[in-house]
Amino acid sequence: MKHVIYIFFVVAAALMGLTSCESTKDKLVGSWHYTGNETTSSGGEMTLDGVDNNKADGTYTSTANWSYSYETEINGTKVNVKMMISFKGSGEWKVNDDKEIVSSPSSVDIKVTSMKYFDPSDDSFLFELTGSDLEEYSKAFAKEIQSDLLEASTERIIMLQDNKIVTESVDDDGKKETTTYNRL
Repeated sequence: MKHVIYIFFVVAAALMGLTSCESTKDKLVGSWHYTGNETTSSGGEMTLDGVDNNKADGTYTSTANWSYSYETEINGTKVNVKMMISFKGSGEWKVNDDKEIVSSPSSVDIKVTSMKYFDPSDDSFLFELTGSDLEEYSKAFAKEIQSDLLEASTERIIMLQDNKIVTESVDDDGKKETTTYNRL
């Protein structure tokens, strides 16, 4: 009899765990807005504004706009570069037993929409890439970062409410990043 009761509790615990994951997944279905600011390891400044659409079938779509500012040199002259980047992606998502959101991208589309150069001393406009120059740079930039954006990612759920999610992830340098998502 003890063996039967033990099996019952094991099965009940497993089912509660599955139900818990399902209810977490159910809460994550929908459209979520997020923003972020980051200083890159090279000293650049990046801001991000995006929307993730998590579907009940375990697929997602994502759109985001990035602005990225950094200092560089052109022919020995320092310049500030300000880029605007458009991102679209899609893939699959799930919630694992550890209450982590695992995203597996299947496609990404990256486009540099603006690239302007400024004088670092007074932030006055110098020039910008346009036309085929911008298009050529955009293709090279997309090719350079595409493989990184197609890697699976994991975010640990810190807080989950009906209209707000807070997650934590670890970047390639081992730095923890916290992201807040608000339901649209």
